[in-house]
Amino acid sequence: MVHDSTVSPHLTRLLVRVGLATGLDPARLAGVPGLAVLDDDGIRIPTATILRIWELVSGPEWEAASGTSRVMELWRPGGLGAWDYLFAVSGTLEDAFRVAGGLFAAIADPADRLVVTRDDDGGLTVRWQDPYTDHPAYPMIAAFTPYMLLTLASSGAGRRLTPVRVRLPHRTPAAGRPGELYNTGRVEFEAGPPSITFAEEDAEALLPRADPALAAILADHARLSTAAARPVLGWLDRFHAALEAAVADGPPGLDQVARRLAMSPRTLQRRLREEGTGWREELERLRQRRVDRLLRETSLSVDSIAARVGFTDPRALRRAIRRWYGHGPAAIRSSGPS
Repeated sequence: MVHDSTVSPHLTRLLVRVGLATGLDPARLAGVPGLAVLDDDGIRIPTATILRIWELVSGPEWEAASGTSRVMELWRPGGLGAWDYLFAVSGTLEDAFRVAGGLFAAIADPADRLVVTRDDDGGLTVRWQDPYTDHPAYPMIAAFTPYMLLTLASSGAGRRLTPVRVRLPHRTPAAGRPGELYNTGRVEFEAGPPSITFAEEDAEALLPRADPALAAILADHARLSTAAARPVLGWLDRFHAALEAAVADGPPGLDQVARRLAMSPRTLQRRLREEGTGWREELERLRQRRVDRLLRETSLSVDSIAARVGFTDPRALRRAIRRWYGHGPAAIRSSGPS
């Protein structure tokens, strides 16, 4: 079982090291969940922890020190666990990305996706899909992810690869040379989810250290170690667990969840504000997750889903779905399981 809202500690270690090297005050790390046991490969830390680290390292110092590239300068094979070794021993780059994409939860939150597709011209596009688009550090994370994938792919290929293109969701930065960072003259901004595209010949070339038997062993190891990792939960994670548990008794109420956490409703609301969220926002996210799961994984009617999730009527649910996704429930259902 891979625990929701958790990530492996590997990338957070690198971020913390670069953050401290670029001037981050160590005192600002105090109280961030999971950092005390960050060297333990057998844990999963809260996703909120790595997002908080991204927030803390963001700023002029990070940009001036080329923080994005420095993170991967610290990386060595195995620095992201068994997952990154897949890029060394898979048969081809396409093989590596398809297997690693299926095992992305080994380093990332289970809600993150690496989607691997072939383009009409034969190019191999790897796209990162994530739920963090409203997070303040999202532009930094979006810029980092294709660079991380390029570094891993180049390491596996034994040479610096030149992508066909890189697409990023944010606006063109005022400073910097993104073409140099990604080793390509084609970096497209405001172009949708972060993605990187490799040429057909690079995608299909046999990797110099290809060892299919070892690749299969490493894939199994990554899968098993991810499932066996112990979650280190922060307060917000405990709140989410209590909220999910309360759903079994019907639509959850503030008083009910507060009792599960052994605190007053007023204290619960205060703690949520301190985490940058609120009761209504969390209830909305819970409903969205449940609706998404029921639409993709069951044949229940919209009327039945509305009743199960606590909407007053199906029309209210349809309006909510359009607000969340920009289209109706049929499009979600037709896309199948996430």
